[in-house]
Amino acid sequence: MRPAVDRGNSDRVSLQTLTVISTACIVLSGASLLLGWYFIRARGAVTAHRNTMLTASSFAGLFLVFYVTRWSLYGSKRFAGTGGWRLVYFTTLVPHILLAVVLGPLALRLIYLALRKRDFAAHRRLARFTLPVWLYVAASGWAIYYLLYVKTY
Repeated sequence: MRPAVDRGNSDRVSLQTLTVISTACIVLSGASLLLGWYFIRARGAVTAHRNTMLTASSFAGLFLVFYVTRWSLYGSKRFAGTGGWRLVYFTTLVPHILLAVVLGPLALRLIYLALRKRDFAAHRRLARFTLPVWLYVAASGWAIYYLLYVKTY
């Protein structure tokens, strides 16, 4: 784990800006995901569902770009909490990381099944598993942001 160090280059975007943008992207991804689910389940609006889910995927992709950029420029931030907060942080972080790793391939498979293969039965089966995983990753990402950058210890 690299330390979060500002290397003194004032021409690049700040750590705070990258952190806020990446967190906003994952929150918007989760909100788009819920809206897309609503469109298909409550209204049967396939086009709105498709567009909103592609928006959710785009925000997730943008999150990854901003996150990797932030990490490559500034490194990781150490968690400052102790005691119970440390337990909360790591019990949120570990499943967040593990599920985030599998989420990318799952989302790509869902897009493939719906747009290329047009196998909507398989898309639905996989989406029933992927939706809660994606929502956990989005919500836990926000919680991790809060615990690292907002909460004072």
